[in-house]
Amino acid sequence: MADLGVSALLVRSTDRYLNEYVPTEDSSRIWVSGFTGSVGEVLILEDRAILAVDGRYWLQAETQIAGTPYAVLKVPLGTALDVALQAELKKILGARRSKKPFVLGIEPAKMTPSEVEAWKKALGDGVKLLPLFPSPVDLTRGPLPRPPARSGIRALEEASVGLTVKEKLQRLGQRLADLEVDALLVQRLDELAYLSNLRGDELPYQATFKAIGLATADRLYLGLDPSRVDKQVRTARPSVRFVPEAELWSSLGKKSRVGYDPAHNTELLRRQIEKSGALAVPVESPLGPLKALKTPAELKVMCAAFARADRVVDEALRWLSGAVLAKVRVTEADFAERVKELFLESGATGLSFRVISAAGKNGAIIHYSDPSPKRVIKRGELMLLDTGAYYQEGYATDLTRTFLVGGPRDKATPKQKRYYTLVLKAAIAGMRAVVPEGARGYQLDAITRAPLWEEGLDYNHGTGHGVGVNVHEFPPRIGPTAAAKLEAGHVFSIEPGVYRPEFGGVRIENLCTIVRSKKRPGFLEVVPLTFSPLDARLIDRELLREDERRWLAEFEGRFSALPERSRRPSPARRSRSA
Repeated sequence: MADLGVSALLVRSTDRYLNEYVPTEDSSRIWVSGFTGSVGEVLILEDRAILAVDGRYWLQAETQIAGTPYAVLKVPLGTALDVALQAELKKILGARRSKKPFVLGIEPAKMTPSEVEAWKKALGDGVKLLPLFPSPVDLTRGPLPRPPARSGIRALEEASVGLTVKEKLQRLGQRLADLEVDALLVQRLDELAYLSNLRGDELPYQATFKAIGLATADRLYLGLDPSRVDKQVRTARPSVRFVPEAELWSSLGKKSRVGYDPAHNTELLRRQIEKSGALAVPVESPLGPLKALKTPAELKVMCAAFARADRVVDEALRWLSGAVLAKVRVTEADFAERVKELFLESGATGLSFRVISAAGKNGAIIHYSDPSPKRVIKRGELMLLDTGAYYQEGYATDLTRTFLVGGPRDKATPKQKRYYTLVLKAAIAGMRAVVPEGARGYQLDAITRAPLWEEGLDYNHGTGHGVGVNVHEFPPRIGPTAAAKLEAGHVFSIEPGVYRPEFGGVRIENLCTIVRSKKRPGFLEVVPLTFSPLDARLIDRELLREDERRWLAEFEGRFSALPERSRRPSPARRSRSA
């Protein structure tokens, strides 16, 4: 940094594809800080370093960077990490006595043009932003060993997703004509997988493959190593052209107007469009909204995957309680590994995120993604399991259950029952919500939180996220600042929680969709899609209203109706008759 004349360096948690889940060995943020959470931004200055994290990671960040030069910047719900870091940097600049120009190094390969502009605007003329490629972190770390590229790219049966690549490109082409551009830069890997009807297993916790795309009204050009694509895949996708990434830009005419999304492409690739001689045109990509509206065929295969995941989670809960009752020593890491094994045995191609296996007080760490190989799970304590997987069709599953470890005769404490039931009331509120057409994500967020607010409780994360090719997609989003509209065909999570460091955590997460109401014209109804059993031992039915109890009884019956379910009842289900 000194050699480059850089006063501070911003280090991102993402990669050149703007991925959320970056392999640990590839993450420059993890390498430079030691913090392993999926989201967190680092600011390195001459005399200090700052790690900014949201409420999901406050406890984890404090634990992982203890004893290092880093300070944790705890960013409150509703505030973006960048905004918090900008405010912190302005405080530092206000106290600065040096007259030397202040230069902030940024990573154009990992930042969007919108983010670059936001930093410029926030810091003003007194700070110069210097794009650095490669990043000084990458230069310091040195070249990484690269394993041989795996093919792993497979073609979906297009009937299973409802639209062919040609049909998707035609729909996209109509939007491109409206935007007055000839092509669209596509960088997010879930959007490439969606548009190409291809899937891959190249990256952990994804069903995607590494590539850069240019989409026109009748062709999708994928920049990648063509040797990774076998003949069968090429034959199945006549509308897709597989070319080396270096040759991708030659498919552009010198006068082409190429759309890029300032919020969903990187600054480096925006510059690459200009370098090719084409005109880079800022647009709002239509791909995200198109991808979010699931076809009936997509919903069918997604629900089939969700049903498999429902059974896996139920089996995992029964396995753990059975092992603990048999006095087998099981740690958090053991349980996480068993969950993974059960998914693979059920036909999963991989997990959709790291298993969150949190016992007792560890449940208060919202994204507890490093299960301990030493923390032994005990009878009578709460266990929080948040997990998901991919199956052959390449759609993510995501489900959270909190349960009491033990058998049907084990009883929960009053506090365990109270927190669990209040979270359940919030989950029911979200999963049975009726909203007018045009309602926004923040409105459904408020409906879900209301039962907890009534008791003076809240949770420091959003209520829900879109689910599709990736486990976290946008749109939709359900949160305090989520302004995008909710639409019929969206698939998303509803996941309220309560987290108390002295007690632990409770979270209940289900995936849902939205349908147009038949009884109420002009309104939309939330409909649950996941039905893994809830733990009846933790439910204080006196805290539920009669309408909530009726809704819950119907929800509980849906698991029994799932095809090919395991016949062995879970401890939670047995407890209802005990």
